[in-house]
Amino acid sequence: MTNTIYVAHRENQREAILEAAEDLFILKGIEPVTIGEVADAARLTRATIYKYFSNKEEIAQEIFKTITKVWRDRNERDVWGFQGTGYQRLERFLNYFFINLFQNPREASFVGEFNYLYAKKLTAAIFVETMLENLVEDKEFVFGCFEQGLKDGSLRSDMDANMGTAVFFNFISGMISRIGEMGGKVEQEFGISAETIFMQIGRIYLEGLRSPISLQKQ
Repeated sequence: MTNTIYVAHRENQREAILEAAEDLFILKGIEPVTIGEVADAARLTRATIYKYFSNKEEIAQEIFKTITKVWRDRNERDVWGFQGTGYQRLERFLNYFFINLFQNPREASFVGEFNYLYAKKLTAAIFVETMLENLVEDKEFVFGCFEQGLKDGSLRSDMDANMGTAVFFNFISGMISRIGEMGGKVEQEFGISAETIFMQIGRIYLEGLRSPISLQKQ
Protein backbone atom coordinates (compact mmCIF):
# COMPACT_ATOMS: atom_id res chain seq x y z
CA MET A 1 0.00 0.00 0.00
CA THR A 2 1.58 3.29 -1.07
CA ASN A 3 1.75 6.16 1.38
CA THR A 4 -0.95 8.15 -0.46
CA ILE A 5 -3.36 5.20 -0.44
CA TYR A 6 -2.59 4.51 3.23
CA VAL A 7 -3.30 8.12 4.22
CA ALA A 8 -6.57 8.09 2.26
CA HIS A 9 -7.52 4.77 3.89
CA ARG A 10 -6.95 6.16 7.37
CA GLU A 11 -8.91 9.32 6.57
CA ASN A 12 -11.81 7.25 5.24
CA GLN A 13 -11.85 5.16 8.41
CA ARG A 14 -11.75 8.25 10.58
CA GLU A 15 -14.64 9.85 8.68
CA ALA A 16 -16.64 6.63 8.92
CA ILE A 17 -16.19 6.67 12.71
CA LEU A 18 -17.28 10.31 12.99
CA GLU A 19 -20.33 9.83 10.74
CA ALA A 20 -21.48 6.70 12.54
CA ALA A 21 -20.95 8.25 15.95
CA GLU A 22 -22.80 11.45 15.04
CA ASP A 23 -25.82 9.43 13.89
CA LEU A 24 -25.83 7.43 17.14
CA PHE A 25 -25.27 10.48 19.35
CA ILE A 26 -28.20 12.30 17.76
CA LEU A 27 -30.45 9.24 17.94
CA LYS A 28 -29.60 8.05 21.48
CA GLY A 29 -27.64 10.83 23.17
CA ILE A 30 -23.88 10.74 23.72
CA GLU A 31 -23.85 9.24 27.21
CA PRO A 32 -25.65 5.92 26.47
CA VAL A 33 -23.66 5.13 23.31
CA THR A 34 -20.75 2.69 23.62
CA ILE A 35 -17.57 2.41 21.59
CA GLY A 36 -18.78 -1.04 20.54
CA GLU A 37 -21.93 0.47 19.04
CA VAL A 38 -19.87 3.04 17.15
CA ALA A 39 -17.61 0.26 15.85
CA ASP A 40 -20.58 -1.81 14.69
CA ALA A 41 -22.21 1.16 12.95
CA ALA A 42 -18.95 2.11 11.23
CA ARG A 43 -18.29 -1.58 10.32
CA LEU A 44 -14.96 -1.49 12.11
CA THR A 45 -13.50 -3.20 15.15
CA ARG A 46 -13.24 -1.56 18.57
CA ALA A 47 -9.47 -1.84 18.26
CA THR A 48 -9.61 0.23 15.08
CA ILE A 49 -11.70 2.91 16.82
CA TYR A 50 -9.06 3.20 19.54
CA LYS A 51 -6.37 3.83 16.95
CA TYR A 52 -8.06 7.17 16.26
CA PHE A 53 -9.85 8.14 19.48
CA SER A 54 -9.29 7.36 23.15
CA ASN A 55 -12.97 7.45 24.11
CA LYS A 56 -16.39 8.55 22.89
CA GLU A 57 -15.99 12.00 24.49
CA GLU A 58 -13.01 12.60 22.23
CA ILE A 59 -15.10 11.56 19.24
CA ALA A 60 -17.84 13.98 20.29
CA GLN A 61 -15.32 16.81 20.62
CA GLU A 62 -14.07 16.16 17.10
CA ILE A 63 -17.62 16.23 15.71
CA PHE A 64 -18.23 19.50 17.53
CA LYS A 65 -15.06 20.96 16.02
CA THR A 66 -16.26 19.95 12.54
CA ILE A 67 -19.64 21.62 13.07
CA THR A 68 -18.14 24.82 14.46
CA LYS A 69 -15.76 25.00 11.49
CA VAL A 70 -18.84 24.99 9.23
CA TRP A 71 -20.28 27.83 11.34
CA ARG A 72 -17.01 29.74 11.09
CA ASP A 73 -16.88 29.42 7.31
CA ARG A 74 -20.53 30.53 6.95
CA ASN A 75 -19.99 33.57 9.14
CA GLU A 76 -16.81 34.50 7.31
CA ARG A 77 -18.81 34.46 4.07
CA ASP A 78 -22.08 36.04 5.22
CA VAL A 79 -21.54 38.01 8.43
CA TRP A 80 -18.09 39.29 9.28
CA GLY A 81 -17.77 41.71 6.38
CA PHE A 82 -21.20 43.30 6.88
CA GLN A 83 -21.05 47.05 7.50
CA GLY A 84 -23.47 48.92 9.75
CA THR A 85 -23.94 50.03 13.35
CA GLY A 86 -22.90 47.75 16.16
CA TYR A 87 -26.55 46.81 16.66
CA GLN A 88 -27.11 46.08 12.95
CA ARG A 89 -24.08 43.80 12.81
CA LEU A 90 -25.23 41.84 15.87
CA GLU A 91 -28.67 41.62 14.28
CA ARG A 92 -27.20 40.12 11.11
CA PHE A 93 -25.14 37.62 13.11
CA LEU A 94 -28.16 36.44 15.11
CA ASN A 95 -30.53 36.31 12.12
CA TYR A 96 -28.08 34.17 10.14
CA PHE A 97 -27.55 32.00 13.19
CA PHE A 98 -31.27 31.16 13.42
CA ILE A 99 -31.70 30.76 9.66
CA ASN A 100 -28.81 28.29 9.42
CA LEU A 101 -29.87 26.45 12.56
CA PHE A 102 -33.25 25.59 11.07
CA GLN A 103 -31.75 24.73 7.71
CA ASN A 104 -29.39 22.26 9.43
CA PRO A 105 -31.36 20.57 12.24
CA ARG A 106 -28.75 17.83 12.73
CA GLU A 107 -26.28 20.47 13.88
CA ALA A 108 -28.70 21.71 16.52
CA SER A 109 -29.50 18.16 17.65
CA PHE A 110 -25.86 17.20 18.06
CA VAL A 111 -24.81 20.44 19.77
CA GLY A 112 -27.72 20.09 22.18
CA GLU A 113 -26.37 16.66 23.14
CA PHE A 114 -22.81 17.99 23.32
CA ASN A 115 -23.88 20.78 25.68
CA TYR A 116 -25.44 18.13 27.92
CA LEU A 117 -22.18 16.14 27.86
CA TYR A 118 -20.23 19.30 28.72
CA ALA A 119 -22.49 20.05 31.67
CA LYS A 120 -21.98 16.55 33.10
CA LYS A 121 -18.44 15.51 32.18
CA LEU A 122 -16.24 18.05 30.43
CA THR A 123 -14.29 20.77 32.22
CA ALA A 124 -14.70 24.39 31.22
CA ALA A 125 -11.06 24.43 30.08
CA ILE A 126 -11.60 21.52 27.68
CA PHE A 127 -14.80 23.05 26.32
CA VAL A 128 -13.23 26.48 25.78
CA GLU A 129 -10.25 24.91 24.02
CA THR A 130 -12.57 22.93 21.75
CA MET A 131 -14.88 25.87 21.06
CA LEU A 132 -12.19 28.45 20.38
CA GLU A 133 -10.45 26.32 17.77
CA ASN A 134 -13.00 27.60 15.24
CA LEU A 135 -15.09 30.23 17.02
CA VAL A 136 -12.46 32.68 18.24
CA GLU A 137 -13.18 34.96 15.27
CA ASP A 138 -16.90 34.91 16.06
CA LYS A 139 -16.13 35.95 19.62
CA GLU A 140 -13.89 38.76 18.38
CA PHE A 141 -16.58 39.88 15.92
CA VAL A 142 -19.29 40.03 18.60
CA PHE A 143 -16.97 41.79 21.06
CA GLY A 144 -16.13 44.34 18.36
CA CYS A 145 -19.84 44.86 17.62
CA PHE A 146 -20.50 45.67 21.27
CA GLU A 147 -17.57 48.07 21.39
CA GLN A 148 -18.79 49.75 18.19
CA GLY A 149 -22.41 49.85 19.35
CA LEU A 150 -21.48 51.50 22.64
CA LYS A 151 -19.56 54.17 20.72
CA ASP A 152 -22.13 54.81 17.99
CA GLY A 153 -25.06 54.81 20.44
CA SER A 154 -26.94 51.93 18.84
CA LEU A 155 -26.60 49.68 21.93
CA ARG A 156 -27.71 50.29 25.49
CA SER A 157 -24.96 51.72 27.65
CA ASP A 158 -25.51 49.79 30.89
CA MET A 159 -23.25 46.85 29.94
CA ASP A 160 -19.68 46.70 28.72
CA ALA A 161 -18.41 44.74 25.73
CA ASN A 162 -17.20 41.80 27.84
CA MET A 163 -20.55 41.38 29.56
CA GLY A 164 -22.45 41.84 26.30
CA THR A 165 -20.36 39.16 24.58
CA ALA A 166 -20.86 36.69 27.44
CA VAL A 167 -24.63 37.27 27.45
CA PHE A 168 -24.82 36.99 23.66
CA PHE A 169 -23.09 33.61 23.45
CA ASN A 170 -24.97 32.20 26.43
CA PHE A 171 -28.21 33.22 24.74
CA ILE A 172 -27.15 31.43 21.56
CA SER A 173 -26.06 28.33 23.46
CA GLY A 174 -29.38 28.17 25.28
CA MET A 175 -31.32 28.46 22.04
CA ILE A 176 -29.29 25.69 20.39
CA SER A 177 -29.94 23.35 23.31
CA ARG A 178 -33.66 24.12 23.35
CA ILE A 179 -34.06 23.66 19.59
CA GLY A 180 -31.84 20.59 19.48
CA GLU A 181 -33.53 18.83 22.38
CA MET A 182 -37.15 19.70 21.59
CA GLY A 183 -37.22 19.43 17.79
CA GLY A 184 -40.76 19.31 16.43
CA LYS A 185 -42.31 19.20 19.92
CA VAL A 186 -42.27 23.01 20.11
CA GLU A 187 -44.68 23.27 17.18
CA GLN A 188 -46.85 20.53 18.67
CA GLU A 189 -47.05 22.43 21.96
CA PHE A 190 -47.99 25.82 20.54
CA GLY A 191 -49.34 25.22 17.04
CA ILE A 192 -46.76 27.63 15.61
CA SER A 193 -43.64 26.60 13.72
CA ALA A 194 -40.52 26.39 15.87
CA GLU A 195 -38.66 28.59 13.39
CA THR A 196 -41.26 31.38 13.74
CA ILE A 197 -41.16 31.14 17.54
CA PHE A 198 -37.39 31.24 17.82
CA MET A 199 -36.97 34.01 15.26
CA GLN A 200 -39.31 36.07 17.45
CA ILE A 201 -37.32 35.17 20.56
CA GLY A 202 -34.23 36.44 18.76
CA ARG A 203 -36.01 39.65 17.78
CA ILE A 204 -37.12 40.29 21.38
CA TYR A 205 -33.57 39.67 22.64
CA LEU A 206 -32.14 42.08 20.06
CA GLU A 207 -34.65 44.76 20.95
CA GLY A 208 -33.46 44.48 24.54
CA LEU A 209 -29.95 45.40 23.38
CA ARG A 210 -30.95 48.60 21.57
CA SER A 211 -30.36 51.93 23.22
CA PRO A 212 -33.43 54.11 23.94
CA ILE A 213 -31.84 56.84 21.80
CA SER A 214 -31.66 54.64 18.70
CA LEU A 215 -35.29 53.58 19.21
CA GLN A 216 -36.38 57.21 19.40
CA LYS A 217 -34.70 57.95 16.06
CA GLN A 218 -36.91 55.49 14.21
